[in-house]
Amino acid sequence: MLAFLLTISFLLHALSLWIIILLYLRLAKVKEVEKQHRQMTEEMEQTFSTYLLEWKEENERFLAELAAILSNRSRPDHSPPADSAKTRAEGNETAAPNEETETEALPSYFPNIDEIKDIIDIRQQPALSLADHAWQLYEQGKTIEEIAKILHKGKTEIELLLKFHQK
Repeated sequence: MLAFLLTISFLLHALSLWIIILLYLRLAKVKEVEKQHRQMTEEMEQTFSTYLLEWKEENERFLAELAAILSNRSRPDHSPPADSAKTRAEGNETAAPNEETETEALPSYFPNIDEIKDIIDIRQQPALSLADHAWQLYEQGKTIEEIAKILHKGKTEIELLLKFHQK
């Protein structure tokens, strides 16, 4: 009888040890997947930050070129700025030979830029609320059914709006 109990105990211990090993292997796989996920996330964040940095630099270059173009247009003789002529005179070889033609060609994209004005009319009438609009139509002599059709609402809703507006 003792041998039978020892055999069962040995089998149960072996089974539990095998289950523990399987669980440990699965846990190791999960940790490896988490590690790969973390690395992919970091790579994506680095890629996005690099992309945004390049985008920001490109926008800054564009704004600088646009400012230079606008300053050239504001001058009556359309001569290049003094500092750019100075750097070319010093022998700056990085400037392209057709750079002047490019800056003169770019303003043609904005032929009426001096005439464009940013005007915002702040005197606009505020939009009427639904209740105010319904009340205004009611005062004009419209029936509740007509108001409901005009405002695309139900008759009961219009009746309630008018009752609450009267109080």
